[in-house]
Amino acid sequence: MFSAPDLPPQEKDIAPLSWSQFNPGDLKQDLITLPLEAGLIEAINLSYTHRGLSIWPFQSESATKTSLPTTLSRSTLLPIGLGVTAVIFGGLKLSNNDFSLGTQLRGLLHAHLLNEIATATAKTTFQRKRPFYDTEVNSGVEPAEDDQFSFFSGHASHAFTFATYTSGLMLKYTNNPLLSWSYTAAAYTTAAWIASTRVNDHAHNVSDIIFGALVGTIISGAVFYRVQQVDSVHKKTDDKDLIFDYQFLPYTFQDNNKRSWYAGMFEIKF
Repeated sequence: MFSAPDLPPQEKDIAPLSWSQFNPGDLKQDLITLPLEAGLIEAINLSYTHRGLSIWPFQSESATKTSLPTTLSRSTLLPIGLGVTAVIFGGLKLSNNDFSLGTQLRGLLHAHLLNEIATATAKTTFQRKRPFYDTEVNSGVEPAEDDQFSFFSGHASHAFTFATYTSGLMLKYTNNPLLSWSYTAAAYTTAAWIASTRVNDHAHNVSDIIFGALVGTIISGAVFYRVQQVDSVHKKTDDKDLIFDYQFLPYTFQDNNKRSWYAGMFEIKF
């Protein structure tokens, strides 16, 4: 008596992405969520009330250091960051066919926007004085509103956001462990150096950059993890980034006078 042969294992059906979930890297949802995140940042910066006083646990701090020039301004860091991004993403796209350029770029943008939401919320809520705030007040200088936005450091949070996300990409999509781990070490060392300049410039306290580094790392790591899940679903379901398909259909016809006409139909399917 023969028993039925064992069937080969069947791949489980992959559930499609749901709009009830946060799916960074999914173009359909990104077209909505990315503008919403940018709008929320603008709303936070426009709607807060400048109190002139810090709240707990910073209400009793003294800030008597001297104001110093900024070592690394955002206008200096932004083009450098864009250049490094172009090199990393371009290199990974050329060297690894499994690398989804658009998905990962939007994932990195999500990480920075969500980090900025957290940073702006903390700054406008706590309104912690920068280390030189009392010195300016005592010398008769009218402090800028930004001088009460010390907690936490945006430089630190964004530097560690970038380091975490790009290091994750290098570790996942590079077949050279020495290269990927060398980049990771360099990225976090650079992020720590950027953060330390804010303390040396008397623009932030040490606790500002430590907390900023933690927030940037956590948010970026969480977004990176979710983007890889979304990308995996795209690949298993053959769900491309495009939200529409199109085709061009040429054709010819003759009129009543036997003249030939040439035309075409361009069709877009959403």
